[in-house]
Amino acid sequence: MILSDLIEPFFYDNECSFYLDRYIKWRYNHRINKPALFLGVQGSRISRDTVYNITTEHAEKLGFHDPTGRLEEKFTPHCFRHFFTTWMIRSGCPREYVQELRGDSRKEAIDIYHHIKHDELRETYLKYIPKLGIKI
Repeated sequence: MILSDLIEPFFYDNECSFYLDRYIKWRYNHRINKPALFLGVQGSRISRDTVYNITTEHAEKLGFHDPTGRLEEKFTPHCFRHFFTTWMIRSGCPREYVQELRGDSRKEAIDIYHHIKHDELRETYLKYIPKLGIKI
């Protein structure tokens, strides 16, 4: 059994496919036959707290998360929505595609999650503002 047989309607890249296939094969070899894709240590579906703990633990190792810091220094599963939205748009992905990938029902929801840095705003402004050539 390969991953694409299990989750055909979802999109994932080669790196994700490699690790998910490895995980599925491990589960299959250990005869773990549960309906949930990701299981906790007790063999049951993982909880939202587990997702939170795993996300923040890895984000901390990567330097994205400071559990004792201010809110903007933390990286939680919800922060990943902001990260995903911002980087997909910055990479040129059309807004309506990002909206669909995020599962947003409201068109304007994407605006809440897209973050613009001051230096990017300045650079873009200078790129698109007309050059009038006025000499003083």
